[in-house]
Amino acid sequence: MHYDLIIIGAGTSGFPSAKIAAGYGKKVLLLGDGALGGKCIENGCIPAKAMIYAAHLYKLALKAENFGVEVKNTKLNFKKVLEYTNKLVRDAIEDNEKQIAEFKNVDYIKERGHCISDSSVEVGNEVHTTTNILISTGTKPFIPPIEGIDDVDYLTHETIFNIEEIPKSIVFVGGGFISLEFANVFNSFGSKVYIIDTNPLPIFAADEAVSSAIKTYYEEDGIIFYSNSRTSKVSKISDKILVETNKGDKIEVEKVMLSTGFLAHTEGLNLEAAGVETDARGNIIVNEFLQTSKPNIYAIGDILGKTQFTHMALRESKIVIHNMFNETKIPVTFENIPYAVFTDPPIGSVGKTEQQLIEDRVEYNVVQTVFPKNSRAHLMKLKRGIMKLLYNNEDQILGCHIIGEGADILIHEIVPLIHLPKGMQTFRKLIHAHPTLSELFRNLQEQIGFF
Repeated sequence: MHYDLIIIGAGTSGFPSAKIAAGYGKKVLLLGDGALGGKCIENGCIPAKAMIYAAHLYKLALKAENFGVEVKNTKLNFKKVLEYTNKLVRDAIEDNEKQIAEFKNVDYIKERGHCISDSSVEVGNEVHTTTNILISTGTKPFIPPIEGIDDVDYLTHETIFNIEEIPKSIVFVGGGFISLEFANVFNSFGSKVYIIDTNPLPIFAADEAVSSAIKTYYEEDGIIFYSNSRTSKVSKISDKILVETNKGDKIEVEKVMLSTGFLAHTEGLNLEAAGVETDARGNIIVNEFLQTSKPNIYAIGDILGKTQFTHMALRESKIVIHNMFNETKIPVTFENIPYAVFTDPPIGSVGKTEQQLIEDRVEYNVVQTVFPKNSRAHLMKLKRGIMKLLYNNEDQILGCHIIGEGADILIHEIVPLIHLPKGMQTFRKLIHAHPTLSELFRNLQEQIGFF
């Protein structure tokens, strides 16, 4: 059968792309062997944040007495946490399957498929032809070459939800945002938590003020960091795992979770037959319009190796379908994409970090405040949190980095302003309701002037 578009990968970006293309009246074949909607739903954003929220509520209940609220017999029922998390996943996948079934011009086959040429794709024993191909197969966990790793039952972000009880101890290999999010969850639930990180600070790409703060906060909560260290060997000892570092540290734990990055999931796609080029890391190379080396073949999402954000993948899905079926093309930019990390406290960030500006030799100004100086934060007994704004002498906002309660929401005040040539002029005029955490921005205004 011939299609206007064949999409290989029915995940975070492929699934919405199929719906958008169908809205254009195009005949679409959607292929994907995983959950419809991708890893964000199956073993990423949704279940992880659900578990994080459960941990947040548990900690709030334990602290409620500080506010005069007595919560009797607070206890964790991890089985019910998993039931709640798994139901969210099932419901989301079922809803997606209902949605795709409503599009009569979309054929959905729960198999991956591979390229035969730049205009044909094989799935099962059938070959289908097409005018356009969209590749959106995402990434898979990178498993580092650690001695003994194949002999132990390690976890990744994809399998962490399969555990049935809270481990007494767990090592996270890698200091990125996934490790930091789950480290907080298991520490909150009572596990002894260790983090082995090759960098001096966790979430190394974040602004140094944020990275330094989250490390301090986590250490205060009892999490142990092995920074500037590499996991060199793991081995099974009775019912535990011995983890060794290149510095001679030895840690005996019940569980090990690997979170050391991702690889483009191009295996089995037969991209060579389609003439699609990849870079040295296996990521698909695209131009500003998301076209590969073959103009009728496009690629979007994590497989580009540019971002690992669901919100950016959703944006790309809109742009790519427009570009596919319209003469006027829309370029995509990967600048100033906001992100949030659901640590405790959470992180919100957009734009350049201070270390990036220093490295690029860009002149800048910086203003900073702390959460305890805010009225709302004071009544909430918030002792942690930093807000930092970077801008230049031309009134252009260069970056904003927040760690603290509500940072994932607060950052969105800066998101539209960072796209304005003189966003600081608007920022100075903003009025914030009292008493809210948004008044932290007023603290910054006081430092730079309101006019």
